[in-house]
Formats: sequence, structure tokens, C-alpha cells
Amino acid sequence: MNHTKTIELLLNDLLRKRGKPAFLIDELNDHPAILQLVEEIMTIREFTYRISNGDLSQNLSMKGYWAGALKALQSNLRHLTWQTSMIASGDFNQRIDFMGDFSASFNIMIQRLKQAEENEKNYMSELKKRETQLKESEQKYRLIAENMDDMIVLMDDDMKVIYCSPSIERLLGYTAAEFIELSLTEQVLPFIGIQSGKMAVQDGGDPSVLMEVEQQRKDGEIIWLESLMSTAKDEEGKNMGFLCVIRNITQRKLAENDLQQSYERRLKNDFFTKLLNGDIEIESDAYNHAYRLGIQLPNHFSLYFLSIDDSGSFLSEVNALEQRQKNMDVLIDQLTNQEAAIAWEVPEGIGILSAMCDSSYHKTKEIQLAESYIDLVALSFPGLQAHIGIADYFESLTHVALRFKHAQSAVRIGKRIWNQQKVYHFDDCGVYQVLIPFADSDESEVFVKKTLGPLLEYDQRNQTELVDTLEKILSGLSLKEVGKQTFFHYKTIQNRKQRIENILNVSLDSAEVRMMLGTAIHLLKIVQVKADL
Repeated sequence: MNHTKTIELLLNDLLRKRGKPAFLIDELNDHPAILQLVEEIMTIREFTYRISNGDLSQNLSMKGYWAGALKALQSNLRHLTWQTSMIASGDFNQRIDFMGDFSASFNIMIQRLKQAEENEKNYMSELKKRETQLKESEQKYRLIAENMDDMIVLMDDDMKVIYCSPSIERLLGYTAAEFIELSLTEQVLPFIGIQSGKMAVQDGGDPSVLMEVEQQRKDGEIIWLESLMSTAKDEEGKNMGFLCVIRNITQRKLAENDLQQSYERRLKNDFFTKLLNGDIEIESDAYNHAYRLGIQLPNHFSLYFLSIDDSGSFLSEVNALEQRQKNMDVLIDQLTNQEAAIAWEVPEGIGILSAMCDSSYHKTKEIQLAESYIDLVALSFPGLQAHIGIADYFESLTHVALRFKHAQSAVRIGKRIWNQQKVYHFDDCGVYQVLIPFADSDESEVFVKKTLGPLLEYDQRNQTELVDTLEKILSGLSLKEVGKQTFFHYKTIQNRKQRIENILNVSLDSAEVRMMLGTAIHLLKIVQVKADL
């Protein structure tokens, strides 16, 4: 084989086959330069093979163009490996420029990785921020839910309780766990089922149902609740179930009830004021008017005037007028709650109308009833001074104004004449019934002063009691009987009689004089009563 053919085969094996072409080496023993060239090519080929398999740890000691290019490639690959590790560690500032299009694509990839990392950092930062906000929001909502007075109940579509705020314990006495675990909705809050039923029949929109109900707490106390039920939705607007907000409105209901009662009292007071003033003259009109106001006026009734002394417990508060009115309202309500009784406020006291069983006159029954009213006042307001006058009886309602004046007069007379008593009947006032109209005039005081003036002045000047002695003499008692009552000898009484006659310049044996002096003494008592009132 000629040398050309041998070299051709050798180069072919070196370039295309693996391993050393041993079958040709023997023929080249005489050509050491070719053998050296074969060794160098084998070294470069092995070095290239190792690089192609990713082994960059080999060292190539050869020099030359081919070896230099391979070593430059190895160096670039090593640097690329280092850059890749730096990129993997998060350094996206690395750039390569020795591999043409690969370098451009690689650099674009790094930029996108850098942008992706920045986006992820921003996302994570925003996510962390939202988590912090959510946690703070949850804490705030939890703080509000745990401390608010309103009760919040969240239920699913099957009306099963998902959440109940801790405020239920303050509101109803149950714990949230009891309410949820024991499914107490139907037992504890039955109105929730009624609300859900009303929501189901509503058409369109976002239905909500508001209810006010009386509710029993766990301890048995009855309170008023306001419940607002609406549809619960998530952030995307999808229905989650039902949300119910429940609050205690007992105080509001009590205030509304007080306001309603105050309004009804005012209407009742206005009606009786018109009746007593004679503004309603026709009896049928009075009954019709009362019926429209819800006042059941009986055909036969007793009439009372309860006199209130404001020096007692009614003025025990700083704001005396306001407290007096509150106490007066309480007392009127209590009297109205008595059997068959209607009470209303009048100047200086309270008017009371009580039904009679029939038109027969029952004075004893009226006095007993009046005494029960006095006992009620004493029980409700200990220490309060109260007196009650009972009117005489007339069948017609048109006489109610006159009858009420008689009841007031009975108090005026009774407080002076029978000061140890608290109940006075107009029928017991005797001659005072006739004297009362005259006692209200200015002439009454003139008459008393003209008739008894000198004797009154004498008693006041000398600290005597000749007016009292005169009253006993005029009562029809003998001088001896007067002496026994006053513990004086009858001659002393006789001397007093003569002194009275001298002072007044009259004779007590005259019937006309006795009548005039008796009338003056009776008027004196009534005038004093008028001054006291």
C-alpha cells in the first residue's frame, strides 16, 4: 500500500472512527512525525469528545490554532456554567456574547427571568400586604363582632347556622357554641323561619325582611328584638345563604309605649276637661266621643276627687316638676287599672270615675272604694298626703261637672272640719253644701268680719277661746253640758256667754242672732279652708 493510501485511511479512521487506528501504526513506525501528528489528533479528538459530553475539567496542553479554539470554547463554556449558576442563585445581571444567536436568546431569557422574578416579588409583596390587611381586617371584624351588642347570624341555603357572633350571650343568654351545635334556631328564634319564608315569596331585587318580635331569653326574661334578614353574598356576588342581624329594642319599645300612653292620657284629660267645663252639653255626644277615644263610660257611676299635697314625695327630686308629672302619670295608671275605674289629671289632683253596679245609691261602698284609693296612694308613694272627696249621685251624665265640684268641695270642707280623716262624702257636709258657693265670694269674708270680727279680735288680743265657746253654745247644748265638755263650771260658761253678748252687742237668746252667728262660724271654717288650699 502506498503512503498516500495509508494516510488517507489513517485520516479517515481518525475523523470517523473511535479509538486509535492500530493496524496502520506499524506501517508508520518509520515516520515519527506522522505518529506524533496522530497522537495530537487523538488528544484533540478525546478533548473534544469530553467537552461534547459536558466534561469541562480536562486540560489541553497543546498549542496551535485548533487546540486554542477548543480551549477558548472550554473557557467560554466554563464561564457560561458559572454564569448559569449565578443566574440560578438569583443574579440576573449576567450576559453572554460569544455564541451568536444563542447569546441573544440566552440574554433574553435572563431578562425575562429577571422580570418574572420582579413580578413574583411584587406579587408576593402584594400578597403579603393583602394577607396583613386581611389579618388586620379579620381582627377588626372579630373585635367588632365580639364587642357589638347586635347579634349576627350567618346561615346556608338550608338555614343551617354557619356563624353566630358572641354577642348572642349578652342578648339571649346562650353561647354561640350552644346556638350552632344544638341547632337552636327553630327553638330559640322561631321568627327566623318566618322571615325566610317571606323572603322566598318576594320577587326580584335583593329581598330583605324586617321584623319586630317579643323574645324570651334563656333566663326567662321577655325582651323585644328587631331582626333584619337579607341574602348573604360573597365577593363575586354569589349567594352564600342568609344573613340575619338582630338587636335589642326593648328600651325603644318601652319609650314608644310611654309615648303612646302619654298621648292617650292627654286625650283622656282633654275629654274630661271638656266634659267638666260643659263643652260637651249633649249626653249622647259625650258617650260617642268617649267611645271613639276608647273610654268606656258607664251609665251609673260614682265620682271622686283625689287631692294631692305636693309637699310630700312628689317633689323629692331635683327636677321637681318633671318628677311630679312622672309620679302623677304612674298614679293615674295605677288607679285606672283598678276594677271599673277611670282616672285623669285635674288641677291639684286626680279625678276618678268608678262604675256602680246599678242606679241604687251605695254610700258605704263608695267610702270603702275611696279608702282603697287612699291605701293605693300610700303604698305607691309613702309619705304623700292625699285626701279624697266623694260626690253626691245624679243619674244623668250632664250633671257630671256639678258632681265633680261637689267632690272637690267635700275635700275642702272635710280637711277643715274632719282633719283626722282622709275620705269625705259630700252628703255628710250638711249646711256646708249651701255655704260653699257663698264662701267663694268676697262677701263671705266681709260677713264673717262684720259678724264675728270683735270676738275674733278679743280672742287674739287676750288669748281666750270665746269663739269656740260660742260654737258649743250654738250647737244646742245647755250651759252645764258645755261646762262638762270644756271642764269648766257652768257659771263660768254663763259668764263667758254674757261676755260674748257684750262684745258682739247681741242676745244669744234670739233665734235670728243664733242663726246668723252659726252661719258666720261655719263660713269662717270654710274661708280658712279656702285660704289653706
